[in-house]
Amino acid sequence: MNQYPNNDPYSMNNDPYKIDNDPYNLNNGPDSSKNSISNFTPFITIILIAINALVFIAETMGGGSESTEVLLRYGAQYAPYIIDDGQWWRIISAMFVHIGFRHIASNMFCLIVVGQYIENYFGKIKFLIIYFIAGICGNLLSLYFDAASSSPAVSAGASGAISGLIGSLVVLALDPETRKLFPLPRVLIGIVLLMIPASKDVNVLAHLGGLITGFATSYTMYYYSKNK
Repeated sequence: MNQYPNNDPYSMNNDPYKIDNDPYNLNNGPDSSKNSISNFTPFITIILIAINALVFIAETMGGGSESTEVLLRYGAQYAPYIIDDGQWWRIISAMFVHIGFRHIASNMFCLIVVGQYIENYFGKIKFLIIYFIAGICGNLLSLYFDAASSSPAVSAGASGAISGLIGSLVVLALDPETRKLFPLPRVLIGIVLLMIPASKDVNVLAHLGGLITGFATSYTMYYYSKNK
């Protein structure tokens, strides 16, 4: 998720955990219907990317994705609108709004790269649950601090939700059947890089909130499936 500084509010076989010799087979996760990633189509991930792309096109045609007025019109997060005006839907809608082409391109690249593995491992419904819980909690954490700020920012982007998916990779790194494909040191390095802001506009709080809740949600699902 990125932020805009805002001075003007109008300017924003029988063993479900057994895998075969295919190193890309994720058949051991909470969803017993998974296939090798090589022949798996991540429909939900693709749908999410399509929605984000359509919203971005609408932003561009509506005046430009870097216009704060356009961002607010299409549902970006802005603390005064949410807290003072009760527009709580913005916590979700902001997950589909992006600021500039570089922002959406980098987020959608991360979503397809990570999303296909998480969707295959956990299944479509659990994938969506992880995605939205992470995105919402990331935005709420950001909102909490924005509400106390004298100059709240206009925030938008799917990176809080995507950070939740990256947090879910820790579960794959801990699972004995998939840890060879997702070595924990490599996953942790990815998380560290995620938390280093590439620019001053990156909303680190949304990333952190999404990362923590994504891991917590996915680990709860994993633990329950292993012990039920």
